[in-house]
Amino acid sequence: MSTELEIAFVLGTAFLWITVTLTILSAIDRPERKARRQERRELRTGTGRIEYRPVAAGSRPQGRNRHPRARRLHLH
Repeated sequence: MSTELEIAFVLGTAFLWITVTLTILSAIDRPERKARRQERRELRTGTGRIEYRPVAAGSRPQGRNRHPRARRLHLH
């Protein structure tokens, strides 16, 4: 065998070994990642909803000099 062919064989074998190893590791970790993703989704949907209640009539002062408060979203 020539030197170039030996080098190509070694590099091809190394590439194949790395590809197979990463594929196996990815397949092993996939169910655990899926379970974690579902758990995070359940946590977000469970506590992320805000229930709005209607304001009772007459509970806010009526006046033209009062400025309404600007509503802003706060990131958590």
